[in-house]
Amino acid sequence: MSISNLFEPVKIGRYNLPNRIFLAPVSRNRANRDGIQPSYAAEYYGQRASAGLIISESAAINNWSGGMNAPGIYNDKQVEAWKKIVDAVHDKGGRIFQQFWHSGRATHQSLLPSDRTVAAPSAIGISREMITYEGKHPSTKPRAFTLEEIEELRADYAQAARNSLAAGFDGIEIQAANGYLIDQFLQDAANQRTDRYGGSAENRSRFLMEVLADAIDIWGADRVGVRISPTGDFNEIGDTNPDHTFSTLIEQLNQLGLAYLHVVEQLPWSPATGEKIALNNKLRKLWNGAYIANGGFDAESGATSIADQKATAIAFGRPWIANPDLPLRYKLNAPLNQADEATTYGGDERGYTDYPTLESTAVR
Repeated sequence: MSISNLFEPVKIGRYNLPNRIFLAPVSRNRANRDGIQPSYAAEYYGQRASAGLIISESAAINNWSGGMNAPGIYNDKQVEAWKKIVDAVHDKGGRIFQQFWHSGRATHQSLLPSDRTVAAPSAIGISREMITYEGKHPSTKPRAFTLEEIEELRADYAQAARNSLAAGFDGIEIQAANGYLIDQFLQDAANQRTDRYGGSAENRSRFLMEVLADAIDIWGADRVGVRISPTGDFNEIGDTNPDHTFSTLIEQLNQLGLAYLHVVEQLPWSPATGEKIALNNKLRKLWNGAYIANGGFDAESGATSIADQKATAIAFGRPWIANPDLPLRYKLNAPLNQADEATTYGGDERGYTDYPTLESTAVR
């Protein structure tokens, strides 16, 4: 089929964007231990400015978010590093939103400062190994957040939103997917609280709604998006009644006028089939705004999803790693570069800024 609809302009929030080939928030783990992006990250993002919209890799909201070589957005030095990245994208005519993140229970104690301990909505651990500076280790079992700590987290998200605005981003995305902090609040496999943040689906969505309310106060609803993964199981997340939990959430999100809803419809190791497809379809119909689909798409399947009105735009992840000119390659039906798996996470410029474009290949 024709993939021409991928190149149609689209309005997302307050922005008129040139195409529907978005860059998903792909973690690359190039920041230093202080959460500061390297200078060459500006080149990396600038190379990909032909995306209809770039959604940045996850940025930690505080120094106890628990990621290895994860960039942060909680201090002035980090803001200055991000400014250079944003400028590089804008200089090439692109748009970029910043995604906010906290690991919650999906981390290891060694990745937190000495005055913090691993915490989550409830004291429920996971078995997944975590990559640390000393190698792989089992995740640290968390304790439950106090109400005071939840208020602190909310304040940290709000400050991150202010910092992102200062860095010049075009908008922000709240990460509420893939079994990280906010997803842990949402789903009852991780949330067994009995206070106002636990129990009913409304209570479990309370923290996300509070974070979004603050973000909207700072940015305006038409510059705020949210990412969810209703059918995902990464970080051992899950829910006894995902239909009810996420239908309730969508009904609340519909009241906010957000720029978009970004949905991880499937993961590489967990294709969406049967009940998962049915849930994705139901939630898509409940949502009344722009819908960004993510998960296993190529050009043809992405175009089909848009043609079938199952998506407004497609957020591609892995294809962008090795193809900084991905829209042009799709348009010309040109072969794609293959990513070097060994340099996907961590390292330096190799496997990051050195993938060839069609133009550079032609020059040779």
